[in-house]
Amino acid sequence: MTPACHFTLKSIALIALGVTALSAHGEGLLESPGRYWLVLSGASHHFQPDRRDWREINPGAGIEKEFTGTPWVATAGYFRNSYDRHTVYAGARWMPLELGPLRLGVFGLLATGYPSPVLLLPAASVQSGRFGANLVAIPNLPGYSGYIGMQVRFALD
Repeated sequence: MTPACHFTLKSIALIALGVTALSAHGEGLLESPGRYWLVLSGASHHFQPDRRDWREINPGAGIEKEFTGTPWVATAGYFRNSYDRHTVYAGARWMPLELGPLRLGVFGLLATGYPSPVLLLPAASVQSGRFGANLVAIPNLPGYSGYIGMQVRFALD
């Protein structure tokens, strides 16, 4: 099997797993009231660039579904990560703290292209009307450079 074929099959399986998990969580969950967003991945900045040659332009796209009246957002998509690898992800954001247009919480993702397929990241999201941005930040850790990453969001309704 070629590497490209292996990547495609792995990606399809991960997305299918994410959609299945969301559907199994509650009957009609994806049809529940809420807003869909187009998410464009774009940039990251590493605090210790000397640790490796990090890729800091991270193009990609995804979809998010906010659930009205809850702090939950389902998310899935693709981007080129800081290791210069393909990343397909599916998961959720839990954003319980709200300060005007700013929401704070955590991303929980299943993702390809990283040393661990499970990612749990502190997150912030800000929005104004039909536009917004997602930020994640990790401090420097032993053996790993911390970073801040950004996505922009556009409402699809």
